Amino acid sequence: MPHLHPPLRTEKRSHPRLAVSLTAHCRIGNRFIRDAVADLSAGGLYLRTKEPAREGTEVRVAIALPYDDGPKFCTLVGNVARIDRDPRGRLLGLGVSFDDTQTALHDRTTLSAFVQRA
Repeated sequence: MPHLHPPLRTEKRSHPRLAVSLTAHCRIGNRFIRDAVADLSAGGLYLRTKEPAREGTEVRVAIALPYDDGPKFCTLVGNVARIDRDPRGRLLGLGVSFDDTQTALHDRTTLSAFVQRA
């Protein structure tokens, strides 16, 4: 059986990603889920989920970022930018791109400080 390689992608990210092991409470469209966040940046995140969604679907993520003085909570709003599937077509996760116009300044600042200090 030939080895399948994922399609090559042009890098669209403008923010460096930080590998994390966090759990987020999410609203994807009108469904509520709790799933793992695999990486995070000031511009987006990767959500390991089996929850189906279409590109462009609004995503609202509530997450606790671990700081030395305790967790800081933020709510990040964006849209599904990428859908990852395995070779059999099973959903692996979603790439979410944040929308700065929909995310509060305080939450954007909390996120930026978290990814910059790592």
